[in-house]
Amino acid sequence: MNDFYNLKISAKGSKKIGEDFFREVNHLFTLVNCIEIDLNHRTKKNFQEETSFLWKLKEEKKVNYTVHAQYMNGNLADFNEEIRRASLGEVYYAIDTAEKLGASVVTIHPALEPYGLKFEKIKELEIDSYKKIAVFAKEKNIKIGLENLAPDLLWIPKRAYKLDMILETVREVNFSNFGITLDIGHANTSKENYTEFMANHQEKIFHIHAHDNMGSTIKNLKECKKPDPHLPLGEGNVDWEKVIGTLKKLNYQNYFELEGDVESVEKGLKFIENY
Repeated sequence: MNDFYNLKISAKGSKKIGEDFFREVNHLFTLVNCIEIDLNHRTKKNFQEETSFLWKLKEEKKVNYTVHAQYMNGNLADFNEEIRRASLGEVYYAIDTAEKLGASVVTIHPALEPYGLKFEKIKELEIDSYKKIAVFAKEKNIKIGLENLAPDLLWIPKRAYKLDMILETVREVNFSNFGITLDIGHANTSKENYTEFMANHQEKIFHIHAHDNMGSTIKNLKECKKPDPHLPLGEGNVDWEKVIGTLKKLNYQNYFELEGDVESVEKGLKFIENY
């Protein structure tokens, strides 16, 4: 297993299901000893076999997991109580899955702000949802990492991607198990000083997502045809030398996740190894 510069390197898990999922996961565990289980594109019914497979692997090979709650549907701050309750249910399911797999961290996305409508009630509902999540997770000894997103024009409020505002939200929730999943690629798109943030707020960073890009969402659209392309490490303009150097100085002990498909993970490992 690869472990460079004392970094605990993990990888994004397979986005597939069934036999393709089993095959990709087995391959990833020849590269790293921890993967993040992404619960998007799945339903509770059709992921039971995959969960059993992951649990068996953990028992046999002593591998580790983190979990990413689904985020492609719903909204933790929706005015519609049924939608909000269903969204919370998906996060609770992720926490339950983490408990079954022995994972210590679940990453969640911040609530959305449809069309930039800045109602104060949205933030109130958002904080209330986070507190409920923190309580549920604390009972199971699991940490929650609120991930900073990449900005867009319609749905992502500043408090979902500006690191100082993410930190403000974490402090407002005020639970010891509620912290941050720092996404370095996303921080690069919003021109954040991510190394300074790491140095100043290490205790709040429970997990790291690592992927590359060309900078601003507009520049990414122009050069990569995507606002958030998730390139392999070294193929964009993120200052990985400074990132890795900072983490080494801080003696960062949580996972540094290479976020991308299997090929991106392989390229990322080679990039760090040749660093």
